[in-house]
Amino acid sequence: MTNQESNISERNESLQTGGVKMAARLVWRTLLAPFRAFLAVRKAMTPASVSLLLFGIITLNIIWGFPWTGIFSACVSMFAAGCLIHFITFPKLETSFTVPNSAAKGQAFPVTIHVRNQSVLPALDFGFDFANPAPKKRRWFQRKAKSTNLPTIQQTPTRHQILAAGEMANLNAMITYHRRGIHALPDTAVNGSFPFHLFESSFKKASLTSIAITPAPLAGDDAHSRELLNNLGGWSHKLLSGDQLDYTGSREYEVGMAVRRWDFPSWARLGIPIVREYQSPSVQKVFLIIDTTLDDNAWHDDSDEHPLLERMLSLATTAIHELTKQTVKIQFFLTTPSGHSANSGVFLTDADHESLLIQLAAAAPVKGEQGDRQINEALEIAGRSPTLVLTTRNTLKMSERLSRTCTVIRTDPPFRTDAPETPRPNAVTRRARGKQSKKSPADSQSNPESMQQGSSTNASP
Repeated sequence: MTNQESNISERNESLQTGGVKMAARLVWRTLLAPFRAFLAVRKAMTPASVSLLLFGIITLNIIWGFPWTGIFSACVSMFAAGCLIHFITFPKLETSFTVPNSAAKGQAFPVTIHVRNQSVLPALDFGFDFANPAPKKRRWFQRKAKSTNLPTIQQTPTRHQILAAGEMANLNAMITYHRRGIHALPDTAVNGSFPFHLFESSFKKASLTSIAITPAPLAGDDAHSRELLNNLGGWSHKLLSGDQLDYTGSREYEVGMAVRRWDFPSWARLGIPIVREYQSPSVQKVFLIIDTTLDDNAWHDDSDEHPLLERMLSLATTAIHELTKQTVKIQFFLTTPSGHSANSGVFLTDADHESLLIQLAAAAPVKGEQGDRQINEALEIAGRSPTLVLTTRNTLKMSERLSRTCTVIRTDPPFRTDAPETPRPNAVTRRARGKQSKKSPADSQSNPESMQQGSSTNASP
């Protein structure tokens, strides 16, 4: 009984507290209602309504009589009636969107806005479109505002004279996002100017629809990008050139038969020429590991974007596009930060290429120890399958047994002129490291730090 009584008393206290808060909120809104109404009318006034207001004020300063009394009455009545009709008939629209699942960074994609009139009254003389996103204002004592990559919107707003209750209207637009990630669509701006453009109001409705902006494929616009693409192309060519073949059996040699490999033990035992037959597997399996771990000294730009990570994700996008063009089945693994729902990384198998690109769109930097742990777990899952690891780090801590079964392609940070001076090996030092890696290939496999800029540790896939 004591517990029940305590629960009842706590419930009553919470109800009383909630009732007091609701009453205080209601009183506050009631006190602010006249001020908000004044601001709404003041903001919605147009040159036509201002002219009516001025004529009404002027007629007060003239000796009363005909026709000034009629002019004053007409101005005041038109102003009051127009204001009341405008806010009563302002359109109440429900918005929905037709948008693709994903789009590449810097690529325009179509979006269709669907609006439906929720009011019992028809919507008169209104328009709707995407609101142009405004940059954030610079805060006090801030040297400069952070650069934000705002989307580019291409649209042709149209005016609708009437939209009956329950009917729908559409608007087509093209949007381009210049930054990777999961982005919400811009707000929808609805404006109305009924009646007779005496008042014009507008409001923005937040969009609950989002789209995944995937990394753009890596373009060979500089020497470093071309070197990375060459390394990726060499690995994929070696994978698909027939090095991995399934032995199907042996048979007697016939004249004109294309011989790939002789079966000498069977030839010596049977006394007739015997050849071995091989067949390429119908579906190749590749394990793709994306390491989003950044070094502690990795720099970022003013918009908190890591160019080194973006370049590696662009290379991963290119790899996914190239492998999906072939008969290759991709097993995908992406490292995730500690706050992610999947603390041990994202693992996808038998997924289409768009699902893989959406995972790249949501990629985030990971701490070093956590990234090493997730990568070693992924390599344990991969086993002897051909494995490609894409990383941005100079040092990748992998066990020697696991590192021999995979290929690591490392992307070096691009040179930056406005970056703070940090100790960075010069070209002579990189050549020396390259010579050392040629002399000891086992050391270069176990220590990826000895690789040259944009090089890869190639192991047998």
